[in-house]
Formats: sequence, structure tokens, C-alpha cells
Amino acid sequence: MSSGNARAMQSSYPTLFQPPNAEDTPQSLFSNDHRFIRKSDPRQILIYTDGSCLRNGQDNPQAGYSFVYRPSAYSALGFLTHAGSVSARLETCGPTGQFYIQTSNRAELRAVIAALQWQDWSRDCNGGWRSLVVATDSEYVALNATQRIQRWESEGWTTTGQGQGTDIKNQDLWKLLLTSICNLKAGGMDVFFWRIPRDWNAMADMLAKVGAEMPEIPYFQILKLGAPKGNQSEYYDC
Repeated sequence: MSSGNARAMQSSYPTLFQPPNAEDTPQSLFSNDHRFIRKSDPRQILIYTDGSCLRNGQDNPQAGYSFVYRPSAYSALGFLTHAGSVSARLETCGPTGQFYIQTSNRAELRAVIAALQWQDWSRDCNGGWRSLVVATDSEYVALNATQRIQRWESEGWTTTGQGQGTDIKNQDLWKLLLTSICNLKAGGMDVFFWRIPRDWNAMADMLAKVGAEMPEIPYFQILKLGAPKGNQSEYYDC
């Protein structure tokens, strides 16, 4: 890899989001508008993500994931709708076509990938956004994405030290996550991860559990805004 490409990759790795104050919450920092928009920086948006797995680590696990990129809203008839949310069942196979056992970690990671792939966020709302904050209650996702993924990639996606040579788990999804982040970076958007308490992530948590109850999906799918809806997922236009 050339020094120029190395520098480009270096700048594409995500970083932890640092709220100005320890007591800050998504609600205090981001407005509930047509997107969750940073009050002090109208070019930054936030997306909530979550994953859930029924019988995690047991026989016959079922996992689902979700993300929420705008607040719920009332319809013209007065019904509360989950506009701007996506809920889906975790696929049986990963993006390379290989079978994987359903786990909560895979569901949490899959939720972030789906959120980043949902549309070209750099072009959303007339191309006004320049950074995206992924709000997740998963320590597995937030810390590995910001503190370990660069080392994993440089070391060929295997562990070093004790247990040297062991493949990094879920590397198919970690690789796809990096690709998705690089695509956004090419459009001029930075990606941050904010690990939040579970009770701050209630809507995404509820929808991920709904996704886990949906019918099985054998092959990896890419969900896109405006694409036809299947019986495996539920999502709503803004």
C-alpha cells in the first residue's frame, strides 16, 4: 500500500463520539426534526442502532436488528407511525454467502451496516450532512469499531499474542462495515460511534426484537430506502 493510500485509510477509520459533558444525552444534543440533527452543528446527524437475539448462545437462536434515523411521527389520521425506522431479521448467511449462527453481536454489528447502507447519507437532504454519529448500546460494536478494527485489518484479521493466529470473529461483517464507512468518507462524511445506555435506545431495542421474530432470511440482503418491502423487514419512508 502506498503512503497516500495508507493515509486515506487512516482517515476512514471511525472514532468515538465525545459529548461535551458527561451528562449529555442524544436528546440534549440532537433535535427531533426530519433527522436527529446536532443542535450546535446542523451538519451532523445521529442514527440509533440495535440488535437482539432470542435464545442467544442456546439452541435455535433468532436474531434481528433495527435502526432509527428520524423521530416517530403522527400520520394525517392521528396514528403514531415509526417513520424513519427499519426492522429486519438477521440473515442466515453473511455477505460472503457463508452460514453463521445467529448471535446478538452479529445482530448489533449488522444494524450499523444496514444503517450506513440505507442511503447515501452524504446526499441526503440536499447534501447537507458532513458527519454521522452511530448511537449504540453495544460495547462490542463501539469499542471494536474505534479501538481495534484498524489493528485487525493491518494484521490480516487474525489475533496476535496469546491465541495468535485465531481468526477475528464476524470479520465478514467488520470488513463490510469498513467498506461502508469508506464509501461515506468518499462522499465527505465522517462516522463516529457513541456508546449509550440501553434505556436511551428504547425504540431501536424494541424494533430489533420485532425483527428477531420475523421469518428467516437465508441470504444476505441490502436494504435501501425506496426499495420494495418484503415480508422479512419493515421500514417506512421519511
